[in-house]
Amino acid sequence: MKNLFFSALIASCMIGGMATANENQTTWSLQDCFDHALSHNLEVNQQRLSENQAKNDLNQSYANLFPNLNTGSYQGFSYGRTVDRFTNEFATERVAYQDMFASSEVVLFSGFQNINNIRRHLARHTAFRYDTRQMENNLILSIASAYLQILYFEDRVEVASEQLEVIQQQVERTRILLEGGTVARGALLEIEAQAAQEEHNLVVAKNNLKLSYLELIHLLDLDPEQEFRIVRPELEVDEGFVFSLPQNVYEKALQVEPSVMAARERISMAEKNLAINRGEYSPRLSFAAHIGSGYSEAARRMIDVEGTGQYETIGYTESGEAVTREIMMPITKTTPYRDQISENFNRVIQLRLTIPVFNRLHVRNRVQNSRLELEKARKGFELSKNNLNKTIQQAHADAMAAYQKYLSTEKSKEAFAESYKYTEQRFNLGMVSSLEYNEAKARLARAEVDALQSKYEFIFQTKILEFYQGLGFKL
Repeated sequence: MKNLFFSALIASCMIGGMATANENQTTWSLQDCFDHALSHNLEVNQQRLSENQAKNDLNQSYANLFPNLNTGSYQGFSYGRTVDRFTNEFATERVAYQDMFASSEVVLFSGFQNINNIRRHLARHTAFRYDTRQMENNLILSIASAYLQILYFEDRVEVASEQLEVIQQQVERTRILLEGGTVARGALLEIEAQAAQEEHNLVVAKNNLKLSYLELIHLLDLDPEQEFRIVRPELEVDEGFVFSLPQNVYEKALQVEPSVMAARERISMAEKNLAINRGEYSPRLSFAAHIGSGYSEAARRMIDVEGTGQYETIGYTESGEAVTREIMMPITKTTPYRDQISENFNRVIQLRLTIPVFNRLHVRNRVQNSRLELEKARKGFELSKNNLNKTIQQAHADAMAAYQKYLSTEKSKEAFAESYKYTEQRFNLGMVSSLEYNEAKARLARAEVDALQSKYEFIFQTKILEFYQGLGFKL
């Protein structure tokens, strides 16, 4: 027993430590962000509540097949002249009464409305599950975009820091050359102005990085004051999905895209709703049973008789003398409660058949509206497929454009890097002016920024194409 106690204590401490570590987590991978957001996002959790409500409605539709059972009792007092329901006699005094009952009814046939109602709620619950998945997918894409934005601006900060370090070294070198009389003071001023510009670029990049972090923190519903850093994955450029045909991507996406599947389920919902309303044209057959009993103060039982002192003539003798007898008065008391419950016990069974004849066109109008809802659901399904196709076509076109831009910017960056290296060597020898040097450096900086931007755009677009095919979002 002692060993069991210490084992439980150690396990609870480990669990508590894990919970604390999760609360104090400062470094987040992309999967960590997904897991946290899907568990804590208020909109997603709100949608899950709607999904649970739809599940409860589905369970209720199954329960509608069962018989119902109701019991009850009521007690009251009647005053004045009234007919007592248990004695069928008039009562003029106050009468206390009680009635108890139990009843049950089950629908035997109603145009298959209950069966179609189950199928409708099954489709509705499924549609809500797909709606939840669609909301989760939208959240995942937003988080992935913000995550990649952070990676991009971290690279921007690193590039800006390197450029500032290089220009500061050139400032020191130019200052030495100025002191030696090799260059004019204007060259130092120009290079110092470029250094100030590079400091500004670094500040802008750091501010953009902070804003990107803040956007991701808000998506995760975290405290902005809490320390938060992301894990840098090893990003690789995969060209495979770019060269796949958009139609192939679309055909795979049709099988997994939640918005399309939810729209398909809503067609099924509308079809079953139409069948339910058509079922109202059908006769309704049900079976009912009822048992009951009751008690009334007016129900009385004779227990004895007593003379009234009055006589009545009942005949005559042969001599003509009247034969009389004393009029007797019955002595009664209220029938005991237990005896009345037993004596008043009653049973009723019924088969109820209801045939609709005319209901002020309510059923007809509901059927017509159901047909319109079915047509709207079919249009919505086609619209969701069209939107998915447009999204994939656009994503594929964006990926192709980003790929071409990525290739061109990489070549441009390499060319400007060589040009800058050559210009830097000549600048150190005093063969080019500081203006030419700054221009070469600015061209290289723009090329590096463009290369970074095209790289992350290309990665994001290819990951979107993978995501729409049900492969998840992984970096």
